[in-house]
Amino acid sequence: MRYLLLSFLALLLPHASAASAPPTDQNLAKLTVRIVDLRNHKGQVIFSVFDQPDGFPNVEKKAKNWQIKSIDADTVTFECELPPGAYAASVLHDENKNNQMDKNGVGIPTEGYGVTNNPKPKFRQATFKEATFTLPAEGATMTISLQYF
Repeated sequence: MRYLLLSFLALLLPHASAASAPPTDQNLAKLTVRIVDLRNHKGQVIFSVFDQPDGFPNVEKKAKNWQIKSIDADTVTFECELPPGAYAASVLHDENKNNQMDKNGVGIPTEGYGVTNNPKPKFRQATFKEATFTLPAEGATMTISLQYF
């Protein structure tokens, strides 16, 4: 009886695990984001992409894509592949390479930043909703213009 039960389970388990495995042939779309209006070539640029408001714009572990590049030109370009869908991207010009946005004594950012769709709120950070865009299956190219105070 025990042998029969084990044989039966062995037949079921491969089918159950195959059904729950993530798809391996999922179509991905290429996102290309150009970062412009850097005030200098100091430091690095931190780029992140989110598919939900939680963690936006700067919590690395909640990002779907996180990249850091040195600055060697007036424009820095990031590329990544993601499933088509709704996203918001953010960028920080981390001039002193401390991996965070520096602020002055009253909380005003001293480094440049920006998000997709380029909203420029003056007294608050941009929201996920303001930065949300749709990445189509054929991919997209976008530009983020940095702002500094």
